[in-house]
Amino acid sequence: MTASTAQNDPGDVIMVNVLVAVLVVVPVILGAQLPSAPAGDGKREFTVSGCLLRSGYAGYQIDEAQVDAIDGKSTVVPQGAPSATSGPPVPKKWILEGGGNLGARIGEKVQVVGRSDWQPPSSGAAADEPPNRTPRLAVQSVKTIAAKCS
Repeated sequence: MTASTAQNDPGDVIMVNVLVAVLVVVPVILGAQLPSAPAGDGKREFTVSGCLLRSGYAGYQIDEAQVDAIDGKSTVVPQGAPSATSGPPVPKKWILEGGGNLGARIGEKVQVVGRSDWQPPSSGAAADEPPNRTPRLAVQSVKTIAAKCS
């Protein structure tokens, strides 16, 4: 073997570097596109609107709540449309978890998107089943929809 054949061709070195970069970058990009919440966690995405109130020292809650969407599907009946048969009762209060300091928004009508494991009560609920607890919503986003609650 001569000294000239033992050296790497500059074109080969560049090709190897490009290949390594592709193998590192592509999985990172694909990983960033995966959903952030585990699919099997039993939680669904809820969009809830209502009056933002303080709950305890540093907590917040939505009062007079209306569930606008579940898993991105609207639950609001358009005006003038015939009302569908009444579904299960929806909680009028939701405890918010996370979302940062919402103190400046107290008293505003807000729309909150978050995840919760809340399920409507079953129609054949047993008499000894525990009472419904106030559902908790892990906040993903908050949007003001009116300056004051009405």
